[in-house]
Amino acid sequence: MVFNYYMPVDIYFGYGSLSKVGEVARRFGFKGLIVTGKSSKKHGYLDKVISNLILNNIRDVIIYDEIEPNPTDISVNKGARIAAENKVDFIIGLGGGSILDAAKAIAIVSSNEGFAWEYVFYPEGPKSIPYYTRPVIAIPTTAGTGSEVNKYSVISNPNRKEKLAIAHSLNYPKVAIVDPELTMSMDKNLTATTGIDAFYHALESYTNRLNNHIAEDLDVIALKLILKWLEIAYEDGTNKEARENMSYGAMLAGIAIDQKRAGIIHAMEHPISGRYPQVAHAKGLSALGYYVTLYNIKRAPEKYRKLALELGLKDEYHLLETLKNLTKRLSLPISLKELGIVPDEDLPRILAEDVYFTGRNAFNINPAEITEKEIELIYKASLFEDESLVP
Repeated sequence: MVFNYYMPVDIYFGYGSLSKVGEVARRFGFKGLIVTGKSSKKHGYLDKVISNLILNNIRDVIIYDEIEPNPTDISVNKGARIAAENKVDFIIGLGGGSILDAAKAIAIVSSNEGFAWEYVFYPEGPKSIPYYTRPVIAIPTTAGTGSEVNKYSVISNPNRKEKLAIAHSLNYPKVAIVDPELTMSMDKNLTATTGIDAFYHALESYTNRLNNHIAEDLDVIALKLILKWLEIAYEDGTNKEARENMSYGAMLAGIAIDQKRAGIIHAMEHPISGRYPQVAHAKGLSALGYYVTLYNIKRAPEKYRKLALELGLKDEYHLLETLKNLTKRLSLPISLKELGIVPDEDLPRILAEDVYFTGRNAFNINPAEITEKEIELIYKASLFEDESLVP
């Protein structure tokens, strides 16, 4: 066993943990920016956060609620200007994955120089920028992305029609407050989409070629929890045990992808929601995941077989069938055609070129050898709902 493990986020987990926000924020100062969405205000979560901050003598708070479902560099840059001009001490991200990704990106851009899109290219190293970032307190209101515990901020550039991630060790939140109570307001659709996102995080992390035994152990726990509790949470959003276990499973999967990264399914999805911003990220994963997994099982079944046995399934094809059935029971798309994307003959080639230029690092960690041409064929299989096209 040879691996590296680094995860510097202070985690508060459990029902009622939202009450820690004021106490935690006091570590960093007395002036904050809350990056949030309309639903947090609607369900009263924003008011609870503000009240708890006031209880801890933090009264100088700015609200920024202009983040899109697929956050753009434009909205991140605007938030960064607000944070810098007002010289805030800390940033709270309160919402789903898009909100948390944006909050982390706003923190890193506002603390340094330049604009958001430049940061997707910054490497680690002693001479690299950024040098510093404002502390972020991440409070998820969904159970899916795991953004509260990792270094990724996925942002879109509408001008370039690209979607890439800031991935830097300074991009970790300082604190994650994971209160399952905040996920109980999710409707069935949001429960399904966020849950399937967590599922693919754990699946891709476990099966890719990188080596990290701790992450793979977390992946197995996360997948067991998701397979047991996601449908229960979907059918009964008030089930506290289901919500708690989904929050925990999603968080573990978020830690796992921080160590081992997501894979080619995510790399193939980003051009979809980059070109079609109305498409939710998780629905894009759902529409591609079955076909990519079929490709990998046909070419490199060993890791999938091992995972299937860990999950109490018969073999890798039983795992594939479980994935397909889960997707259908959650009323999620199993193909790009179901998303309403017109199956144009040229589109698979264009999307495959996008993956090659923006997600090439996923090629080397995919369980099976994969080329741009094979990615084109997988896109085609999903667009035309034809498994026989999977090479």
